[in-house]
Amino acid sequence: MPLILGGVALGVALVTRYVWIESTEIGLSCAALPPPWWCEARYVVIRIHQLDGWGLVALAAGLLSLLTRWYWLALVALVVGLIGVVLYNTGLAAVGLLAGLLLILRR
Repeated sequence: MPLILGGVALGVALVTRYVWIESTEIGLSCAALPPPWWCEARYVVIRIHQLDGWGLVALAAGLLSLLTRWYWLALVALVVGLIGVVLYNTGLAAVGLLAGLLLILRR
């Protein structure tokens, strides 16, 4: 289960980063007036990144999973941590990812 979730999270994060966020064509189309309907979701993902949202959620889920021993919370830390690492929130996301992996590997 963790390998499948991790692989899907990694794939989604890579596609999000390289196709949706860093693409010049997508950025230029979102700069047009009026912007396409999906640009708002792109702006939300970018804003979450700017506020270290991926890292904070991964860290909180990882630490809580270690304290409570809830396996599902460790999986959340794994998924959000991988997304955070790919989307440049490496500091906090990596710590949360490792905390979640500690519980996953113990099981």
